[in-house]
Amino acid sequence: MKKKTLIVENSDKNNKKFPIKLIITIALIILCIVMIVNIVKVYLINREFSESITEITRLNSKTVFSIDRIYLYSSADANSKETNKPIWDLDIFQFTDIALYINNRDEEGVTYENTIKSLTIDNVKFNNLQSGNAKLYYKNVNDFAKLDINEENEIKDSMEFDIINSGDADYTKPVIYSNFQNPITLEYVNSEMKEDTKISDITEPLTYDGSLLKKGGISLNSIKCNLSFRVTIVNNYNQKFIATVYIDIPLEDSFNNTSIYDGKLIKNIENSNIVKFVRVE
Repeated sequence: MKKKTLIVENSDKNNKKFPIKLIITIALIILCIVMIVNIVKVYLINREFSESITEITRLNSKTVFSIDRIYLYSSADANSKETNKPIWDLDIFQFTDIALYINNRDEEGVTYENTIKSLTIDNVKFNNLQSGNAKLYYKNVNDFAKLDINEENEIKDSMEFDIINSGDADYTKPVIYSNFQNPITLEYVNSEMKEDTKISDITEPLTYDGSLLKKGGISLNSIKCNLSFRVTIVNNYNQKFIATVYIDIPLEDSFNNTSIYDGKLIKNIENSNIVKFVRVE
């Protein structure tokens, strides 16, 4: 009788071990499948990325469009809120007019490749700004270097330019020649930098320029800004080119020891391929 009991006990132990082994085996199989799936996913992602890089490299074997010059003019202006009082109460605006000159490499002639059928600006960002309410506008080139806010020309989500091939352009609205005969002109405006900007020293005439910022006690560090936006071009071959432009709003020039407090600040950046357009389609 003791031997039979022993045999039954061993059989029960074996029966208990069997499902445990089965569970472990199934778990290992599932784990292996998950690992294989992840490896395949990583491989496919890497292959797709490699192919996209190869394709972008092929599409950009030569440069068709680039920004070779950026001209910046910074100053300030204001609206007076009170008159006939021994104090100036002002709404001050810091503004920077921007001209982007695009090189379309037309030295050997104008072609479908180096002329455009559409141009769009979007993805506008005001980075590292501590004080104020910043906006970006299309700027009438004839009003360059003076504050001229036209709310209809504010670039909010995006702005598409009218493309013209020849004839006179109406620069009051966003327009550009298909061969980049004119620059892209924009205006950065920062307002509401300081509440109740009052200037009590009225012994000297008030000059409506960058000196307003100093008289109004507006710190240049508080209004420093890195402006960025995306420019998308489609040429007459329906090829798509994209560039992201980054501009540090010029407020000080350490080389010449000058600043916008002196009235105005001009910065001219000129070089080949300052910003290169990358063909994506």
